Amino acid sequence: MPSSQPFRLMTHNPQWPQEFQQARSSILQATAGWLAEVEHIGGTAVPGALSRPVVDMLAGINDLQALQEVCNLIEGLNYCRVETPAWCDDELCGMLLKPRIGEATHSVLVVRHEQELWQRAIRTRERLNSDSAALEHLSQIKQEHYHASCSAERDMEQAKEIFFGSLLDGPS
Repeated sequence: MPSSQPFRLMTHNPQWPQEFQQARSSILQATAGWLAEVEHIGGTAVPGALSRPVVDMLAGINDLQALQEVCNLIEGLNYCRVETPAWCDDELCGMLLKPRIGEATHSVLVVRHEQELWQRAIRTRERLNSDSAALEHLSQIKQEHYHASCSAERDMEQAKEIFFGSLLDGPS
């Protein structure tokens, strides 16, 4: 959930993929087979991207009846459950941030594996990895909101929502 708190933007850190792999391993081990897959998404998954230093992950679950159980198991890894982002529409999913207190360093969005939210997040990551103009446009949006006010995270998230909506609907 975006806040009015100050936020940081950073150029791509080559350690983020390793941090993802470590977090992915812990999550898969803790959830003991409940998850089909964990993917690295967001700006930290796109080399060259300007992003908040938060390793965003997408966790795919096959059985939505296990959503609460999976979220509880991930919470045991020092994550806390938070409100799901507006772009999740009305799909049943879970959002968790780590650490429980302080500035987030990791996020996990638990969704139905291979369904609409899953596919949209993966397509967005792939598009940003393959389309330098789209990546540059997103970086400009982030910079504009960052420079406008270091506490403009909510406005930046709304601008990103509009951008992502048009990204997948436009030409490749």
